[in-house]
Amino acid sequence: MNKAILKQALKFKNNNPPHSQIEKLYNIASDHQKETETIFIKSKYRQRAEILDYDLFFEFIGEKALNNKKISSFEEIEDILQSSTRKENIKTSGDSKSNFLRVFDNVILLQIEDEEPTLHKNPKKIKIQDKVLAVENGETFLNIYPLMSKFGFKVFVYLGGFSNTLTREFLLDKDIVFFLDYDIEAIRIYDSFRCKSKSFFKHPNIQSYFRNNGNQKLYLKQRANLPTKHTELQWLIDLIKENSAVVEQEIIE
Repeated sequence: MNKAILKQALKFKNNNPPHSQIEKLYNIASDHQKETETIFIKSKYRQRAEILDYDLFFEFIGEKALNNKKISSFEEIEDILQSSTRKENIKTSGDSKSNFLRVFDNVILLQIEDEEPTLHKNPKKIKIQDKVLAVENGETFLNIYPLMSKFGFKVFVYLGGFSNTLTREFLLDKDIVFFLDYDIEAIRIYDSFRCKSKSFFKHPNIQSYFRNNGNQKLYLKQRANLPTKHTELQWLIDLIKENSAVVEQEIIE
């Protein structure tokens, strides 16, 4: 694993970084582009770098920084770095809390109706036919059945914002409804997932939540990354623009 390259790759998550912040990554990418006759990134001294093809970019990162591991999102890079850091902490400290956190780095957390959530290590052994509701936040997941069963959902999986690789694998061949924050970062999270089919849960009272419970401070932090158009989530972009605010999942009742 090349952590330096992974950390520089993450510079692209929220904006186009200056050349100086991704110089090592770009030098390797430049050689790779010449070898493969592809173009997926451009950068010049004293200018901001830009990703031209995200699929080729992540393929490059997987090959050069992760020993040919397949990845498709910045969230996966974050998850890999977080997991690696936790494992290093365990080796040096023997901290039992770190051991507990390590358990959740590589499992799927699933809940069926109002039963207790269960942990799974093998996505292929989970037999689910119903549509799955993917939940971003832990606080919401703890109360997910009474909150979302009224909308017909019976199967719930926890994302934790930056979902791990096993959970992403589990979602690949499923019909997924994403229950995320109604903010700009949620658009990135939604776009990063590949599923059999997917949609973004639009709460029937979402306009009221934006009017009465909108978070303008968080909006101001994120607004530089607000896209102007989106095939599926234009309604969310319009709500964010109209209210100059975003809505966090935890306030939804």
